[in-house]
Amino acid sequence: MRLIHSIKNILLTGLIILLCGSGYSQCVADYDFGDDVIGIAPDPYQGETFDPAILGEPYLDILHMLIPEFVLEVDPTLPFSPETTLDSVQLISMVMVDLDDTLSLYYPEDLGLIVTCYNNGDSGYPCTFLGNNQYCATVTGTPTISGHFRADITIKGYVLVFGFPFGQEQLFGSLMINIGVEGCMNENAINYNPEAVIDDGSCLGCYGDIDGDFSVAIPDLLLLLTAYACIEDCTIDLNEDGLTTVIDLLALLTVFGNIC
Repeated sequence: MRLIHSIKNILLTGLIILLCGSGYSQCVADYDFGDDVIGIAPDPYQGETFDPAILGEPYLDILHMLIPEFVLEVDPTLPFSPETTLDSVQLISMVMVDLDDTLSLYYPEDLGLIVTCYNNGDSGYPCTFLGNNQYCATVTGTPTISGHFRADITIKGYVLVFGFPFGQEQLFGSLMINIGVEGCMNENAINYNPEAVIDDGSCLGCYGDIDGDFSVAIPDLLLLLTAYACIEDCTIDLNEDGLTTVIDLLALLTVFGNIC
């Protein structure tokens, strides 16, 4: 009964993902994994992440999966012989962990995203992938929540033992996706936007960088001295009191030499 219940849950998961994925562009399983026998791309172990997503704008990225031929290529600690082949792998779930609050968990749809599996028609259930093959899944939608998230992907691998399916779950974590806006991503810039996930080239330099060359140096000091004693419509006013005084001079000297 437990096996039947598990299979029903798997089939239901695949059906839900298939229905949610209607209307989105299909991916092509054509990623170059080289000589690897198992792989995932983006590959978190190589520092790769999902493409950043912009709030309120259509999003598309592709998850590629290389399914190995043998069980021990997935997990060498499993009690199987090296010749035991992997029957199939099921994508069970993708949970998004808020890295700013790791106790907060989301499903992709909570963030406005949909995960859609494509298995080349090898199975009637789109999130079931056969061993010794390459497949893909799309992440699409219109993001609704900003933040820095880790995608934890749970899969279940199946082998046939005396004609009956035996499953083992495994978690793949550390796949990152950042959701936010376009803006300045330089933390030293005066217009730094902490919600920016794509740099739009709008950075204006850092505090004290009057001439906009991304450093606080002699030219900035000279510009401030030129404007010194301004009391009306002052263009150089580091402390924003409407004046250019010794307070601005001291403020510039405290960051003198900084490189943005």
